[in-house]
Amino acid sequence: METYNQTAFPPFPDLRKESDILKEGHEAYDVYVNEEFVGKKVLLTQSEEIDDIVDFLKTQGVKNVSTNLEGDHFVINSEEPENLKQILKTYLQIR
Repeated sequence: METYNQTAFPPFPDLRKESDILKEGHEAYDVYVNEEFVGKKVLLTQSEEIDDIVDFLKTQGVKNVSTNLEGDHFVINSEEPENLKQILKTYLQIR
């Protein structure tokens, strides 16, 4: 007796973008202020972006910051690092 493919359909290729596939696992970034480690930001949903941190800082009245993303290191440079670190610790829920 011969065995046949019961579904009769070839497998479908995975057409998702590589970035979508990679984001299935939680992305995490180490956050630094002027090269000093402040905490870790874990992106839990597809809609979260690391730049959401900058948007949050703007809502807190923080101005004149520059950012740099190198791999999993998100560096925020500021002339007021102590104030920025306190705000980020709250945002990152570090106690």
